[in-house]
Amino acid sequence: MGLRDTKKEKTRKHISDVGRDLFIKKGFGAVTVAEIAEKAEVAVTTVFNYFPTKESILFDLEDEIDTDIQAAIRERRHGQSILDALHKYFLMSKLFNPPNKKGLSDFMKLMVRSSPELTSYLRGLWARYEKTLAREIRKDSSTDKLEAECVAKMILEGVSFACNAQSPKAVLNMTFSVLKNGWNK
Repeated sequence: MGLRDTKKEKTRKHISDVGRDLFIKKGFGAVTVAEIAEKAEVAVTTVFNYFPTKESILFDLEDEIDTDIQAAIRERRHGQSILDALHKYFLMSKLFNPPNKKGLSDFMKLMVRSSPELTSYLRGLWARYEKTLAREIRKDSSTDKLEAECVAKMILEGVSFACNAQSPKAVLNMTFSVLKNGWNK
């Protein structure tokens, strides 16, 4: 990464960090983009150059996760199933290994679930991941559209459920086990 890209990434992260801190301190609805820009010492237009919406400031890894889901399928080992590649990816991802696990949990409970705007944004984000995943499954496995969409939805619903569980990794492992082996009860 060149100097210019490094500087852009630092600016993006700084804006995101400032926004997150203000949202936690004051609540999502009470903070304006102008306030974030002022505190980050950038112009409002700069904030919008990096983040298309106020909500996207909180979910600053959304593009990275979308790209990583695609890469997990496209770059998997020869002979490795799509489910095994995705299972491995999610186990290693920031969703299950955040730098500050307690902080992320508190943030999700206090901030996201208490804000209709953020809950709606998060649903839209997961829907985007579902479309990406379904498209990749379909491309890679010659599965029909409906089956690819169904499998993508089941995978991501399982991941979402695991993220909110007492034992996230155990629930993720169970989710992928059921998906891979079926449920014959």
